[in-house]
Amino acid sequence: MGTLFTKLAPTLIILMVISANQRLAAQNSCSEILDQAELLFEQGIIEEIPEILSGCIKDGFSPEEKVRAQKLLILTYIFDNNIPEAEAVLFDFLKDNPEYVAAPDDPAEFVLLLSGFRTIPYLSVGMFTGGNLSAANMVEHYGPYNPGNGKGSFAMNAPGFQIGAAVNAFLTDWMEVNAEALFEINSFTYSNVQYGFAEVNLKETHQRFEFPVTATFYQIHNEWMPYLRAGMSYGILTSASGNFRRSYINNDVSGPLESLDVDITGRRRTGFVNLIAGAGIKYKIPRGHVYFDLRYYYGLSQKVIPEGRWQHDEVFQFFTSDSNFFLDHLAFSLGYRYSFFRPVKRR
Repeated sequence: MGTLFTKLAPTLIILMVISANQRLAAQNSCSEILDQAELLFEQGIIEEIPEILSGCIKDGFSPEEKVRAQKLLILTYIFDNNIPEAEAVLFDFLKDNPEYVAAPDDPAEFVLLLSGFRTIPYLSVGMFTGGNLSAANMVEHYGPYNPGNGKGSFAMNAPGFQIGAAVNAFLTDWMEVNAEALFEINSFTYSNVQYGFAEVNLKETHQRFEFPVTATFYQIHNEWMPYLRAGMSYGILTSASGNFRRSYINNDVSGPLESLDVDITGRRRTGFVNLIAGAGIKYKIPRGHVYFDLRYYYGLSQKVIPEGRWQHDEVFQFFTSDSNFFLDHLAFSLGYRYSFFRPVKRR
């Protein structure tokens, strides 16, 4: 095998060099053809220009040369009073250069025809990442012994994390629909003082996938574009863990008793639904945007499975049980979107 490769290698290298030279020769030839066509245009001999450029216009030019060639074809058809063909070439030109802005040295005829078209972003794809702050809202308290002893309270923990991808479709100039898929980690705490001598703390962490569908609304279309957002999401919990800690208010009684992380996935509902409201701002860059997004997820799904409320050792070891709660969170993200454009003729 090695001997065969050694024999074939020189031949392959020669073929690659020949192919590269042929492409270079073709490009050089097309460069000369473009110079010739521009000279004919300056001399007013325009009838032959489309045929001269036809062999190179597809893939024979460099990107800069193709722009020159397409502009030359457009002007040729305009001066030949063939506006449909000029518009057809301009349409292809705008597909290749959707964000083209007329240059000061562009001929007035080209600029006039260009003003009759616009390119609109009809679809964009992107990615985003950021953090979140979670807040659990208790709706019904449960606990061992005397539940009325103290309800305790939920609080935010350290910021969580999310990363996701999005597909966005413009419906009008001022509204688009967004479909997203993201992975997120949410964290929050619960604390309570039981019977006046024991303080119980629980740090709970959720890992889940969420699928938001939202609409965004724009009013300003320029370099900076603020927007509002509204929608809903469906999510799937993949894991939930809890770290329990009990400490005594009077340290003379005993030292703290702390557990390792406990898997509580089986005690939390898998599916959930959120309402979404938010706002953000996009900044225009070539072929897309970078953006900052802030949104609030309002939980509509109670998290605790009632059947598992008492079936765990922490009930009596840490004087606590699962109270019913909903989970909201505030998410903040930075993202990037790449846009796809469609040229359209102005009415």
